[in-house]
Amino acid sequence: MKKYGMKRILLVGVAASAFYGGDVHAEQPVQHIPFPLVPYTSVRDAWAVAGLPVYTPTLLPVGYLQKDIIVIDKSLAEIFYRNEAGKEILFRMARGDADISGDNTAYEVNQVIQAGRQYIRVKGTEKLVSLALWSRSGYTFSLSFEEPVSVEAVQAIVTTILWN
Repeated sequence: MKKYGMKRILLVGVAASAFYGGDVHAEQPVQHIPFPLVPYTSVRDAWAVAGLPVYTPTLLPVGYLQKDIIVIDKSLAEIFYRNEAGKEILFRMARGDADISGDNTAYEVNQVIQAGRQYIRVKGTEKLVSLALWSRSGYTFSLSFEEPVSVEAVQAIVTTILWN
């Protein structure tokens, strides 16, 4: 995704590391801060580090495959799904009920829909959703779509998350 792409996240991390790494010519020892973005190969491992139960969608639009799993600051877990055209869907989860999407775009449409018993805030255009946000059982979630999808697709995705 343009706003959330892995390259951008990694570049920010590299810049932060260089900034906080200290002056290599100084006589004092260099102090490094821990890298806040940690990649994982297993959703279960990533969610455990973030202290989260494993709630993830089991249905996505056709052609999207899980690509990157990242934990930010040991508190926010995210999965990037990508299709062959390079378009991404970003799923995020954390404790609380705040907007964790990182998307501050002023969308044309900002409304609440229902999927089963779950209420979901969707943002986008009159016909397509670019961002979906919801909270449940003390956790907050977001789905960001680089290629917007229908309201029905969002409802289908959210209803496939298996709640304990």
